[in-house]
Amino acid sequence: METPPRLEMAQGYAIYRPQGDARFRAAVEGASLVVVWCRTHGVARLLIDSRELTGFASPGPEERFLMGEELARAAQAAVKIAFLARTEFMDPERFAVTVARNRGLLSAGFDSEAEAVAWLLDPNAA
Repeated sequence: METPPRLEMAQGYAIYRPQGDARFRAAVEGASLVVVWCRTHGVARLLIDSRELTGFASPGPEERFLMGEELARAAQAAVKIAFLARTEFMDPERFAVTVARNRGLLSAGFDSEAEAVAWLLDPNAA
C-alpha cells in the first residue's frame, strides 16, 4: 500500500492535510484510509488537518457520531489522533471525540496547530 496523497511525515508523527471540495462522508472515508495506513505502517501519531476542506457545513451529531465510530474502528487503538479544524467546525461538546474515545481511540480536537502537535507528542496527554 503506497503512501496516501496529502500525507506527510514529520518528526514523531504524520500529518494528513486533505484539501478541496468534498462531501463529509467522503472526507471521513479518506481520513479512515489514512488512519489504516498509519496503523499498518507503525505510525502511532497522526494529525488530521481538515482546515482546507470545503463543500459541507459543520457536521451535526449523527455525522460526528459516524466519524468518531469509523475512525476508532480504523485506528484499532493503535493510532493517537489530533484533529485540526476551523473554529466554526469545532464542537464545544466534543461529541465525535467522546464517541471515538468510548471505542478506544485516543483523540482530541483543536483549532490551533501548535496545540494539536503539543498534545499529540505529549506522552502523558489523554
